[in-house]
Amino acid sequence: MKIFTFILIFSFSIGYSQTAEYGKLTKKSEYKIYLTKIGDTLKVGDTLTIGIPTSDLGFTYISQGGQRVSNTLADKKVIVDKLKTYGTKKNGYKVYAHFKGHGLIPVLIDYDTALELGEIKNLNGKLTKEAAISKLKEAKELLELGVITQADYDKLKSEMTPLILN
Repeated sequence: MKIFTFILIFSFSIGYSQTAEYGKLTKKSEYKIYLTKIGDTLKVGDTLTIGIPTSDLGFTYISQGGQRVSNTLADKKVIVDKLKTYGTKKNGYKVYAHFKGHGLIPVLIDYDTALELGEIKNLNGKLTKEAAISKLKEAKELLELGVITQADYDKLKSEMTPLILN
């Protein structure tokens, strides 16, 4: 009986502690770690900073009970309490980060989309493709204005190119 209980507990902990990886999601499940689209690692217990809403009506990719979360959440820090996948085999699966909102209904963040559009701020400081392009364009303008040197621009370009081409 003790062995059976140990196996049951061990198998549950292994199943729950799985790592989800962007582009390799095949089922609805709950995870402790998520390897994101841009290569960051998001874990249960991490603190996220909410960014700016993509609409005057509130956040498009942060919702509670199927409704957009209001603009008042901007610049707040939240703690991820769950990482779950939602979707279907036909349409694919996405990882949503959960955190406690008002009442009993959790707040869900479509993590990769919200990050890409600025509804959440970048957890580990890695740039998205769009942010890397923007930074390189800004540097090009600074080069043309004579504010930075060609060497400075070339260095930044070599750092941004892998992010842009990825």
